[in-house]
Amino acid sequence: MKTCGWALLLNCLLPLVGLAQQTTTHNPIVSGWYADPEAAVFNHRLWIFPTYSARYEEQVFLDAFSSSNGVQFEKHARILDTNAVRWAKKAMWAPSVFHHRNQYYLFFSANDVHAGEIGGIGVAIAAQPEGPYTDLP
Repeated sequence: MKTCGWALLLNCLLPLVGLAQQTTTHNPIVSGWYADPEAAVFNHRLWIFPTYSARYEEQVFLDAFSSSNGVQFEKHARILDTNAVRWAKKAMWAPSVFHHRNQYYLFFSANDVHAGEIGGIGVAIAAQPEGPYTDLP
């Protein structure tokens, strides 16, 4: 699996799934304010797992986007949010997903860590890439 940013997404991943046709799209390729995208191919679908960009107190969930053609994307809203992670309160960011033994593992950062604040890297698990993900005990 490769990872890449918005600008390289089409050149980086579409050849892997046989979608390297002459199609143009605008960046970002999905609506909304997102950053830190990770792209992956699961079951012949292109998946994008970005950070939802907002103030830290509003950045309490992660969305995902999938596509079978690399042009039109389906939004999978709130695949993980702070309600499912006992220690996460805000600022969920930098997601990364991998597949292992029929499970999907979502790594993410949470909380804006300062003195007296608990935060770091979390792991959540789901049976499918679109979740829903739950905190890994």
